[in-house]
Amino acid sequence: MMWLGRLCNVSQVRCPLLAGFLNRRGLFLPSYTKFGERTSHTSPLVFCHGVFGSKINFSRSAKRLAAELGTECYLLDCRNHGASPWAEDMTLGTLAGDVVEFVAEHNLGPVNIIGHSLGGKQAMMVASSTPEVVTSAVIVDMFPVAFSSRQLDDTCAALSLIDVESLGSREEASEQLATQIPNPAERSFILSNLIRTKGGWKWRINLPAISDHIADIRGYPTDVKPSHIPTLFPYGGRSDYMTPARVQEARRLFPNSTFVEIPDAGHIVHMDQPELFYTTVRDFLMVHG
Repeated sequence: MMWLGRLCNVSQVRCPLLAGFLNRRGLFLPSYTKFGERTSHTSPLVFCHGVFGSKINFSRSAKRLAAELGTECYLLDCRNHGASPWAEDMTLGTLAGDVVEFVAEHNLGPVNIIGHSLGGKQAMMVASSTPEVVTSAVIVDMFPVAFSSRQLDDTCAALSLIDVESLGSREEASEQLATQIPNPAERSFILSNLIRTKGGWKWRINLPAISDHIADIRGYPTDVKPSHIPTLFPYGGRSDYMTPARVQEARRLFPNSTFVEIPDAGHIVHMDQPELFYTTVRDFLMVHG
C-alpha cells in the first residue's frame, strides 16, 4: 500500500554503530531484547512501545508471558528511541515497515504483535498491511483514528526548552517540567530518556525527529483495509483515549476484535494495572496466539 511508505535506507540513519542496525539489504532493524524460547505452538510475541517509551516498558509482562506460554518474546526499541539508531523518517508507514522487516530478518513467521499507544498504531498498520505475518494483535489504549490533542506538541516543546548541557540532575529537569507535566509518574516516565554520560546529560530520544513528525504520530491513514485477525483492545478505565466513536471505527477496521476495560488504569495500562493487564493478555493469547 502507498501509505506503508519506504523503509529507512543507509543515508537516513545516523548512528556510530550503523552496521549493527542494518540488514543485508541496508534496511533499518530496531534494537531488541529477547525473552524465552519457543516450546509450544504459540507464535512469537513482538512488543512495540509508545512515544517516549523504550523496550524495557513491557519487560515484566514479556518475561511472564514467555515462561507461561512457552514462546519467544521480542521487545523492540522504536527508531529514535532507546538503543535504536536515529533517523529523519518517522512516519507511521515507516514504523510499521520496521516491524515487518524485523519479523522477516529473524524468520519469525506469523507473530502476535502487542503495541501501546504509538506502538499500537504500528501494530494496527502491520496487521492491516501485511496480515500474513500476524497471528493476533493486542492494541493497548489506542484506536485506529487521528487525534487532535496538542498534548504531544506541548510535551515536545517543554522538553526542547531543557538545557541538557547545563543540567545538574534529573530532578532539576523534573522541576522544570512540573508545570507542563504535573503528574510525577508521567514526568518520571518521560525523563527516563534523559541519561548521564561522561560528557554530561543527553537525550536518548531524537527529540527533533519526534517533533517533526507529531502530525504523523497523531494521525492515522484513511485508506487502510479491514483486518480480520483476532485483535484485543485493552484500554484504561481512566484513560481519555476511549470513546464510543473510536470503538466503532476500531470494530469496522478490526471486525474480529474484543474490547476490555482495565479498571483504575490510565493511558499506560500495563504500568498502572500490571497484573490485570497481564492476565487479560495471557488469556487472549492462550486462545488466539
